Amino acid sequence: MHEALKLWSEEPAARPDRARIRARIGGLHCSLCTGTIERALGRLPGVEKVAVSLTHEQALVEYDPQRIEPQAVLQTLRDIGYTIHDPRKLRAFEEEEAELVQEGRRFVFAVMLSLAAIALIADWRNLWSVAIAGTATVSLIAFVALTLSSRGTRVALGTAATLAGMVFAVAAARQSGMLAGSVPLIVAGLALATVFGCARHIMYMAGQSLRRAILNQHVLLAFGAFAGLAGG
Repeated sequence: MHEALKLWSEEPAARPDRARIRARIGGLHCSLCTGTIERALGRLPGVEKVAVSLTHEQALVEYDPQRIEPQAVLQTLRDIGYTIHDPRKLRAFEEEEAELVQEGRRFVFAVMLSLAAIALIADWRNLWSVAIAGTATVSLIAFVALTLSSRGTRVALGTAATLAGMVFAVAAARQSGMLAGSVPLIVAGLALATVFGCARHIMYMAGQSLRRAILNQHVLLAFGAFAGLAGG
């Protein structure tokens, strides 16, 4: 394979009949991600040692080159939902910034759908229902403002104000009777859009983990999401 196409670097192995590669991984969020990768790669035939660094976003894999190729190792990483980058090169700031912006937009859209659902299902004549819905609404809007604070106070506060206005508008429409009879269908649509739209990458990673008999945070989130959909 041409050197420019290799998304890994080779390092000396502990034994002369073994090989070791290092790969940079995108999409790591916590120690559960590292555990998922270590279990998925460790079960591949020919792979003997796997070490994943969350801090450096890298995986070090020692394997038997007679039984498995580096491409198969990297393909497994892609299959379970992670991205691969050349460990010998620094990622461009613009590329990392674009990923953060994309994740931020996905988060804001998911919060918007959630806030709309809260405004629709809350009983605004019940004090406890109002308190719970209000606490959830304020918390989610605060998280959005905090997430967008790096893009400037105007963007953060403007987005927060827009979300708050949307909540009041949906709640007013609900109370006026404009949505009578259609609330369950609207809430179901919002839930489906959240699970299979905003969280489709989590559903994909959960499916790939289950295929490999790995129980991780993606599987738990998927179970919770489907339980919520089934329970209404």
